Amino acid sequence: MAERVSGPYRGYYISATARLVPVGSTSSAAGDAPGHAGSTYVGSVSLAELGPDDPHRMERLLELGDEQRFGSEEEALTFIEQAARDYVDRLLDGQ
Repeated sequence: MAERVSGPYRGYYISATARLVPVGSTSSAAGDAPGHAGSTYVGSVSLAELGPDDPHRMERLLELGDEQRFGSEEEALTFIEQAARDYVDRLLDGQ
């Protein structure tokens, strides 16, 4: 598992995590990550206003879609962090 904390971005610290997990019975011909047949990366994100150790964190599930496959933890973390930034933008801009 990999984790990256960045920020503050518009007042929020972003904690993104990605881990490789086995996929049940999906076909590896459907585009599994290279070198990880039968596995895919799962990501999560937390936002905090007072820093990454703030006990009052706001956690949010972000829709990544069925077609998102990542070849590495770095790719997954980059995508998850950008999704979190997009969410913060929507949250603060009232969209």
